[in-house]
Formats: sequence, structure tokens, C-alpha cells
Amino acid sequence: MSKSQLITPLFVFAALVGDASHAAPPPPQQVAEAQLRAINHRFVDAYVLENADFMEALTDRDFQLIGRDGSWVDRAAFLEELRQPSSLIGASYDDVDVRLFGPVAIVHAVFEAVRKDDKAERVRYTDVYVWNGAAWRLVSGQNTLLKSGLDAKKAIGVAPVHAVWQGQDPTGDDHSVLMTLNENYVKAFREADVAWYEAHLAPDYVVVFGDGSFHDRGAALADFAIPYFENNIRSFPVDKVDIRRFGDVALIHAENDYALKDGRKGVNRYTDIWFKQDGKWLCVAAHITVHKAATK
Repeated sequence: MSKSQLITPLFVFAALVGDASHAAPPPPQQVAEAQLRAINHRFVDAYVLENADFMEALTDRDFQLIGRDGSWVDRAAFLEELRQPSSLIGASYDDVDVRLFGPVAIVHAVFEAVRKDDKAERVRYTDVYVWNGAAWRLVSGQNTLLKSGLDAKKAIGVAPVHAVWQGQDPTGDDHSVLMTLNENYVKAFREADVAWYEAHLAPDYVVVFGDGSFHDRGAALADFAIPYFENNIRSFPVDKVDIRRFGDVALIHAENDYALKDGRKGVNRYTDIWFKQDGKWLCVAAHITVHKAATK
């Protein structure tokens, strides 16, 4: 365990066990962040010690995971996997970042595992928690393997010079608006429309790309300005869209079954996280995982 000793802080249980009949608002920011860091610590501990009971107490009924292989995993399958003998002999975590959006929290971090075959792997993950009036519950998780040799630290960049976006945002009920925003997000990628991204990415936006790299808003805007679709991709549809609302936070899970101009095909799955503030939805985070690498 190179980065942390896996010892459970006692006050983590206050964030996991509560009386829902006495609903309370989320804890103050400093308390909430400390609780979530402690829960994250215990989360890693549970993977090594095969503690499915802890995970059962932590995960909400509608918990969904996009695994490091891009597979969609529901709560029952997730808990069943944890009840199997672990292949790990040790683990650590690093680069933990906790972000709070009222009763919703996003935890970004890197998990490093050592397996019984002595192979090590690093996984960049994004977990989403919701305060239910008594405790924090894990509602979503996504994992992406970090490419060998890749720096796990956040890439800091500067947005390129571009014109101001002149379009109009969708109107209507929130579900319809979010569906359209998701379509426009993908459309902006196809067109390298950095102006659209500038107008719809929150100031604290971050993204995990399919290689596990972690980019801030400036670095992401510089990436989105590159005409990657025009130069390399024949088709890039969006499919299997699932929108989940938690107050003013929405999770959009979807799939891109794409084809490259050289004939290779692949599948990526992603989660975009949107936050509604002052009547406007802005994307605060995105996470991409390769489900099927591009092959002929």
C-alpha cells in the first residue's frame, strides 16, 4: 500500500448509517468532503478485503457502473462480483478530488491495484454520491484504465481563440432539454465546435478520455478544437441514451458505436454529468471508457 494505509476512519459510519425518518440537509462542505474522502478510503479497502456487505450498504438501489472494460453493470452484478474471491493482494489510491453540488457529490481519483499475478494496473474513476437525508449513497461509478506510462495528474490547458457561440439553447421540460444537449454535445465534437463547448462547459469542467487521461476545461477545449472527426472518423452516432436525475444534477449515460475512415470500428461508453444553475444546464464532468477498441 504505497499511498495510504487502509484503516477505516470511525466517523465514516456516520455518513453510511442514519435514520431516514429524520431527514437532514447535506453536511457542511468541510464535513461532507471529509466524509466522502473517508468513504472513498473504505471503498478501496472493500475491494481488497472482499467486503461486499460494506458495498451493499453504500450503493443505492439504482446504482450503475461502467466497468474498466466498458461493460454496464447493475447493482446486483456489482455486489455478486465482490462476493467472489479477490484477485488483489493490495491497492492504493491517489489524486482524490471531491466536488459538491448541493446534495450530490462527485469523487474523481486514481485506483492502483496489485494482483496476485504481480501485475499492476491503474484505473481512473469517477463516482457519484447522493445525500438521501441521512447518509451518502453511491449511485454511479465509471472506471477507465490508464494507458501504460500515462501521467495520472490532471492536464492543465488553455482554450484556443474562437468566435462566440451564436446558437440558441433547447427549451421545454428538463428531460427533453438534456436529450438535446447530449445530441448537441456529440454534434459539437463532429464539427470541432469549440464555441459550443465554451458556452456549455462549466468553469470547473473536467473530462476523463478513453486512455484514462484527465483534463481540465482549458485542455479539453483545446482538444475539442482539433477536427478529429473530420480527419479520422466516418460515423459517430450516439445511442442507448439513459438520463438519470438527482435534483439539479443529471447523469447522461450513452454509447458511441463509431467507424473510422480506415475501416476500423469501435465502441465507447460515457457518462456526462450536468448541473442546473440559474435555470441553465452546464456540463461539469465527462468520463469515457473504451468498450471495444477500434479494430477491423
